[in-house]
Amino acid sequence: MSRATSDRTVSRSTDEYVVREYAPGDRDGILALYEAVFEKRRTPEWFEWRYAGPYTDEVRAFVAERDGEIVGAEPFISFRVRAGEATASAVQPADAMVHPDHRRNGLLTRMTKKALRRYTDGEPDFVFNFPNRQAKSAYLKLGWRDVGTVARAYRIEDPSAFLGSDSKVLGVGAKTAMRRYLAANARRSRRGSDVAVTRHDRIPVDRFASLYALSTPETLHAPREREFYRWRFANPDWETVSYTAERDGQTVAGLVACTQPSDRAAVTKIMDALPMAGADQQTAAFERLLAAVVDDHPETDVFEAAEGTLPARALSRLGFLRDDRRPLSVATEPTPVVARSLSADDDWESAIAERFLADRSNWRLTFAEQDTSI
Repeated sequence: MSRATSDRTVSRSTDEYVVREYAPGDRDGILALYEAVFEKRRTPEWFEWRYAGPYTDEVRAFVAERDGEIVGAEPFISFRVRAGEATASAVQPADAMVHPDHRRNGLLTRMTKKALRRYTDGEPDFVFNFPNRQAKSAYLKLGWRDVGTVARAYRIEDPSAFLGSDSKVLGVGAKTAMRRYLAANARRSRRGSDVAVTRHDRIPVDRFASLYALSTPETLHAPREREFYRWRFANPDWETVSYTAERDGQTVAGLVACTQPSDRAAVTKIMDALPMAGADQQTAAFERLLAAVVDDHPETDVFEAAEGTLPARALSRLGFLRDDRRPLSVATEPTPVVARSLSADDDWESAIAERFLADRSNWRLTFAEQDTSI
């Protein structure tokens, strides 16, 4: 049987679930399942943005159906990944879902096994993702390696929004005190700076790509090419703005911030920042950029940045606290990271690749590399 034929075969068990590769007519069924599982309505435009993109010719996904209804889905986001001068293709499982009425039937495992058979020894080269605890155990059993965690840093404007409704007993006083403390930090970050900040309602793609090319990390990351910027931050559900910092007429740093409207808590994420390598040399510029984001988002309850996106000093000066350190570590924890090579060869090269993928120090993981949906 040819590979092209075997890739499209379906798995059928005695319980009458059919597990197969995605077909174009499945989109509406996956969107309906997404709403049932995550209680969020998504549009066809969002679907195409998230699961298509510039690094694949097709939507990469697998579905489980019963009696013609899609009851499970495991879609993938496609990335190009670079380390030094080498590049590879990768996928990231995102929004794996099973309808509540059909759980405990092994559907996630069956969809994942189907995907592994389809992708092993072809494209993509490897898979990486950020599962919750329950899903992480399932992926490890299927050959993923535990990479470690990626911490987040939070600037909390409203403690009740960050900690949940039960924390409203903190009252207005805590919120007021927090805002005064953060405002004082922001004022200090502006003093004595020779940096001018410009806000852009559209990402200046050429300038950002040039900043990336001047200082490229040696660790695994999504290369910040023009096509990447045109795609990655074009989520139709986000309010996206970018900022550049200029010194003596030269652009020295850039930042992308995304906000998704919500009835519960307004969250603004620092999705990306440049330069990626040598960022500590531009700490003052990043302080000004962060201050501009805060000034432009007075309704935001929580600001977030992923570990490694910005210099620690800039984050600290603007009142950001990491979730792997006290006091936030009491209430939250870093995000797990797992990865798996898709090479079937058991030779020394693939073994080295496995060790490379499983070493957290070899990764640069901003929100731009993560399957965040705000």
